[in-house]
Amino acid sequence: AAASTSSPRINQGTQVSLPCGQPWQAAVMVSETAPGVQVTEAPLASTERSPADVLRLVVAGIGVLVLVVLGWIAGDDDAQTARNLLRGIDELPSWLVSAIVSITWVLAAVVIVGGLVVGIVLRRGRALATAILAAAIAVALAWLLTAGDEPSADAVGEIGAWLDDVVGATTATELLLAATMAIATAMAPWVTRRFRHLATALVIGMLLSRALVTPIDLSSIRALFVGWFAGALVLVLLGAPPRRPRAAGIADGMAAVGEPLASIEQASLDARGSTPYFARTVDGRDLFVKALGRDERSADLLFRMYRKVLPRDLGDERGYTSLRRAVEHEALLAFAARDLGVRTPRFVALASAEPSAFVLSYEAIDGKSLDRVDAEAVTDALLVAIWEQIRVLRSRRVAHRDLRLANVFVAADGEVWMIDFGFSELAASDTLLANDIAELLAATTLVVGPERAVSAATSVLGVETAASLDRLKLWALSGATRTALKAAPGTLDKLRAEVERATS
Repeated sequence: AAASTSSPRINQGTQVSLPCGQPWQAAVMVSETAPGVQVTEAPLASTERSPADVLRLVVAGIGVLVLVVLGWIAGDDDAQTARNLLRGIDELPSWLVSAIVSITWVLAAVVIVGGLVVGIVLRRGRALATAILAAAIAVALAWLLTAGDEPSADAVGEIGAWLDDVVGATTATELLLAATMAIATAMAPWVTRRFRHLATALVIGMLLSRALVTPIDLSSIRALFVGWFAGALVLVLLGAPPRRPRAAGIADGMAAVGEPLASIEQASLDARGSTPYFARTVDGRDLFVKALGRDERSADLLFRMYRKVLPRDLGDERGYTSLRRAVEHEALLAFAARDLGVRTPRFVALASAEPSAFVLSYEAIDGKSLDRVDAEAVTDALLVAIWEQIRVLRSRRVAHRDLRLANVFVAADGEVWMIDFGFSELAASDTLLANDIAELLAATTLVVGPERAVSAATSVLGVETAASLDRLKLWALSGATRTALKAAPGTLDKLRAEVERATS
């Protein structure tokens, strides 16, 4: 929820200043399913680094490491176990095995060479360079990992003897499998979903055909993870085409759920974990719209993985199984908080937007977030009003979990609104409820000092404010609050002492 502003009439190339004063080159487009929608947003960069690729890099790296360790521990036992499991392959006719392997590897060669030719013709130099570099890294890494491998007996007897005449030795097939997986991973952002599915099927086919005619061990799976790692590494280093939803796609999604827009404009706000927009419906209502896509989902998973390995009790619940579940959870919390009496903007609609994104829309509030309110305007009455909202949340064991100044909204009429329940929890634990008090105390202390911040909290919560003492530590607070506290040494110690004095 953010300040309601009507979208100005902007022509192509007009300089626009967003709410934070950052100018960007405007672009006006027309949505396909909602004709006449005025779309204003910054142009996309040609390439960018995506959290989704970082997540793939981390997972693939862990996979490679695990397989290397397993191979070192198991030795030849894994090969013998796999051969026992696949003993029935011995009974397959040699002509059938030959046909499957020939078709698969020939198809792989056609697709790879054909892709290179098409890329050259279409002048997709950056995409080709990314794919070639990924393949080179995959081959080099796979070669290093196979350097100490000892050749083992053929898993299918004499059936695979002819393979040397087609694709070479066992090591060569592993290197080719790793290179193909690397190319498929590195090219994914540049191709359509159909071609991505084709590449997946091709890699699986190569894996199965290799299992028919080469010694069975962990090397095939290792080659897949090595290729995946190499492809993700190059995408992280060089970047890839943006895969975030655009305003026109968001307008299409809103129209599909019965909320057609007249205009939509990109906003420059502190909206962690989403891309924010201001919009106006055809019937004149102002909305705040936030889009969450694959990048936001991946960033959230990386953040949860990071918090999981920290030696701290952060009180995190299990993550959501999908982006859809996470978005639906935020919508549920918005409904629940408003129904319980918390002043929060009314939820309007949930929609989907390409590529693979979801959109949440709320009624816009005329005002500004607390981090943009002058310190002189933060009165004791305003602080008490904020804590009254926290009291309502605590009475129903709802933890907001992100009580930064940016998520406390002060309307033009002076009323306090709570926004952004994306990280919130119902039936929250004592740890999460205490963390809310600590976060808001620390955030407001940076504006009004510890005495006034604690006085406002205790005037509403009383001795319950003391629950924050164990959570008034840098590691328990949000990144924005932590950064601000580091710039004001000693502030957190003074705040902790003031809470002890006021609640003793």
